[in-house]
Amino acid sequence: MIKIGFGNKCLLGLILGLTAGKLLPQEAIDVITPFGSIFIKLLQFVVVPLTFSTIIASFAKLDNIDVVRQLGVKTIFWFMFTAFIAAIIGVATGLFINPGDGISLSNVVSGYQAREIPSLSQTFLDMVPGNLISQIANGKIIPVIIAAIFFGIAITSLSEKTQTVQKFFDEFSQLMFVITRKIIRLSPYGIFALLTDVGNHYGLATLLPLIKFIIAIYVACTLQLIVYAILIMVKTRRNPITFFKQIYPAMITAFTTSSSLGTLPVTIESLVDNVGTSKQVTGFVAPLSATMKMDGCGAIYPAIVCVLTATVFGIHLTSIQLITIVLTATVATIGTAGVPGTASIMATVVLSSVGLPLEGLALVIGIDKIVDMMRTMTNVTGGAVCTTIINDSYKKTA
Repeated sequence: MIKIGFGNKCLLGLILGLTAGKLLPQEAIDVITPFGSIFIKLLQFVVVPLTFSTIIASFAKLDNIDVVRQLGVKTIFWFMFTAFIAAIIGVATGLFINPGDGISLSNVVSGYQAREIPSLSQTFLDMVPGNLISQIANGKIIPVIIAAIFFGIAITSLSEKTQTVQKFFDEFSQLMFVITRKIIRLSPYGIFALLTDVGNHYGLATLLPLIKFIIAIYVACTLQLIVYAILIMVKTRRNPITFFKQIYPAMITAFTTSSSLGTLPVTIESLVDNVGTSKQVTGFVAPLSATMKMDGCGAIYPAIVCVLTATVFGIHLTSIQLITIVLTATVATIGTAGVPGTASIMATVVLSSVGLPLEGLALVIGIDKIVDMMRTMTNVTGGAVCTTIINDSYKKTA
């Protein structure tokens, strides 16, 4: 009997799901689709307790506050550095492929309402822990992460006086890892159900008008993955092919669920069990990467949307505007963290920064799910790469 690895099972679920979405009758698809939603809900169920307990347990195991500071600085640096490269790749790919060529203004969705850009003060307020129960209910994970960091710093500061609390969160995080692994084993079936729905909704007629835009996103994200491979090879001396095999479950889960946060449990398990990163560093960096590491959604996507919009509306982008797109997209990956509809918000921010019509975003809303799959996989892969680089750096300085 042929034994199929977990990653290959996920890939098989993807292929069979897309095929089933095209071949099965609507009645059968209606029965299968809810199982995809159930899988997403199970992943969402473990996100908050896993994130909260893992961060606190990770802090408790760090030597002192100086180590926390070092990890924080390194995390922000690698997040921003890779986002900057992603934004450049997005602009370059958009200019080369020119996805707006041949698209008519009549394709703009009627009645399109541009997403409101949150003010800087509101964005920071949304990050501050308040009523955590209410914030969790509204899908705001950043306050949970910051609250966990506060707890972790306090525990680290008090050291021996908090051994009981340290032991509780350490054991609780281990418990969450066990539950998470059980849920992750359902991934091939959840992926099958999710992709059945995707295969059913997107036909050739839907994709043809924007095929160049889809190609541009996938090409740019692939180039960014090559950048990640180079960084892994240069900074950690690892074989990038082996590394991608190790985090493959997280990559395929991100691709099918289109959720960095939903993929977080799989990302943490892949990094700790397969790559061999420490739970302390992974528990610190990975949750942050799930909300702030947006190379696909926050850098590549807005850059290409800007190029498409300029072409459709007959606007020539100057060198200053192109530089502004790169810089704004780089900063936006951090600045709009935790805001629902991240990709649309970030695209709106970048379009506004260079004075381009926000209606340009309406042109690509209809095929958002198709491009979001690749965007999210790029986000999650970037987070795993940064975690691994920071982990190796931490081991060298420890």
